[in-house]
Amino acid sequence: MKLDRTSMLYGTLVLTLTSIVSQFLGFVYRIFLSRLIGAEVMGLYQLIMPVFSVLLSLTAVGLTAAVSNLSSQYHAMGRPAVIGQVLRRCLACFLLLFAAVAAVVVVLYDPISVYLLGDARTQLGLLLLLPCVLLTGVENLHKHYFYGTGSIRPPAAVELCEQFIRTGAVLGLLVLFLPQNPERTVGLIVLGMITCEVFSAVTLFFLTRRRLSRAGSREEGRHLNRRIASIAVPIGLTSLLGNLMGSATSVLIPQRLVHAGAQVSEAMEAFGVLCGMTLPMLCLPTAFIGALGLVLVPKLAEGVALGRPELVRRRVGRSLLATSVLILPAMALLAAVGPDLGAALFGEPAAGRYILPLAAGVVLSCYQSVLASALNGLGRPQAAARTALLSGAGELACVYIL
Repeated sequence: MKLDRTSMLYGTLVLTLTSIVSQFLGFVYRIFLSRLIGAEVMGLYQLIMPVFSVLLSLTAVGLTAAVSNLSSQYHAMGRPAVIGQVLRRCLACFLLLFAAVAAVVVVLYDPISVYLLGDARTQLGLLLLLPCVLLTGVENLHKHYFYGTGSIRPPAAVELCEQFIRTGAVLGLLVLFLPQNPERTVGLIVLGMITCEVFSAVTLFFLTRRRLSRAGSREEGRHLNRRIASIAVPIGLTSLLGNLMGSATSVLIPQRLVHAGAQVSEAMEAFGVLCGMTLPMLCLPTAFIGALGLVLVPKLAEGVALGRPELVRRRVGRSLLATSVLILPAMALLAAVGPDLGAALFGEPAAGRYILPLAAGVVLSCYQSVLASALNGLGRPQAAARTALLSGAGELACVYIL
């Protein structure tokens, strides 16, 4: 049977295979990374990554959703010229937002690292995150243009190459320049990330330029900013608030452990094991979830634009069924063998600790991710936002109290 290259199944399969390979490479990368830098530095690295997510939420997340959604709609209507307008306006808006956010971080990086993150050793990594955010934003905007128009293979190929480059760049820098103090070690990791983002951003930029039409529709342009804002603002604000709560949770974990009597180094080691070893091991089978969401949003938006509710219902139902069939057995297996597997792979006996409740949490987060993508594709980001914010607030409260 030959699959239609514009179908949801084809896109999901391509992105799932890409994501599986990428997740596997990323998992191997984390194994070598944890053995090179140790649990404490891994904790410092995990401490700055929520800042990366917050900065992307402030600048790019809502705009990438707008590019994906509107590209899909205008592609279904046969209006490629307007798609070019959407991408160019979103890119200009991203650059303006990034300039403002970067200026604030450059001025306030010292109090951010000391008072918000609770560890001055994150300063160098925090500053080096800025070019990484810039390149990632440019990459994601162009990548979601391809997703929205149903061209899955170019971003999939770039993503695989990016993973290889990241693994080689980060591990190569660490092998060449270690030993270093913890702050410089985190800086070396972020430098490796910048290297792979340069490749991805530049490659996708030139691939997109070959496809886009420069002609535009002035009539549509009068209303385009409003349409972009109606999608980007609620999704961006939701992502920002969710990432702020997630960042607060990450910062609170080591701080509450210290408050309970642990030494600072012990608390950072425990945090590094949890977020840098145990959770990545559990998330390895969830590779297809991100791919499914990337394909589901534009496909549902296309079904809505064409007025086909039966197609929308069928796609949502199949997505939930696929999630159940793949995730539930995988989490059951990892809950059984995870403790021994984590100790063998990471060389850390605590890597499999608390794996059963964490596995249950991963299952629920997969369902939440698929359903949130469905709501965004249906043009109901507010409903997805309320759920995400309530769950984030509950997690934050539990971390603080328990």
